[in-house]
Amino acid sequence: MIAFDKVPPVLQAHTPALIDAQDTDARAAVAMIVDSAQSNHDPSVLFIERAHNPDDPWSGHMAFPGGRCEPLSEPVIDTARRETGEEIGLYLPEASVIGRLDDMQGRHAGRSAGLVISCLVFSVASEEDLTLNHEVANTVKVPFSALLDGRNQTHIEYPNSGAARYPAVRIRATDPRLVWGLTYRFLRSFFGLLGHHLPES
Repeated sequence: MIAFDKVPPVLQAHTPALIDAQDTDARAAVAMIVDSAQSNHDPSVLFIERAHNPDDPWSGHMAFPGGRCEPLSEPVIDTARRETGEEIGLYLPEASVIGRLDDMQGRHAGRSAGLVISCLVFSVASEEDLTLNHEVANTVKVPFSALLDGRNQTHIEYPNSGAARYPAVRIRATDPRLVWGLTYRFLRSFFGLLGHHLPES
C-alpha cells in the first residue's frame, strides 16, 4: 500500500522531462487529482469518463480532466486548473499542485498527433459536489491499490490500429471500463516514480 505522505516528496524530487512544442504543435495539459483525505490509507485517483460523441476519437474513454492550452503560451498549470473547473466544476488552488510528470507526445492509432501533453499532479483533501459539463459523462475515483492490482491489468485492441494491443487497467475487477492510452502512460510514469511498475506496451 502506498500512503499519501510518500507521494509529494517523490514528485518534488523528480525533475520532469519537458518537450518544447514546435510552432506546428499544439500543447495540452491534464490534471491527475489524488484524493488525500485519508492520507494513511489507500489514496485514490479521480478519472473522468468522456461523453460519447461520434466525432470524438476518444469518445467514452477514461481520462484525466484537461485540454489544450489556449493560447499556446498559457502556462500548463493554468490550463490544467482551468479545464478541470470547466469540465467537472472543481477548483484546484495553485498551491494544491504537488508535482509534474514527464511530458508526453500525443498519439492516435499509434501515430503522432502533433500534440504535447503535460500532466500536473494535484492533491485534494475534501469531498466536493462536482458539476459536469457536456464533455463528461461521469467521474470515478479509483484507489491506488486497484490500479496496481495485477488482476486488473489487461490489454485492449484498438480497431483503428490494426492488430496492435495496448496495456490497460480495469478501474475495478467487475467494471468493464478501462484506463489505457495516454492516461495509462501517465499512470505508469507516476507509479514508476513510486517504485511500482505497470506493464508497458
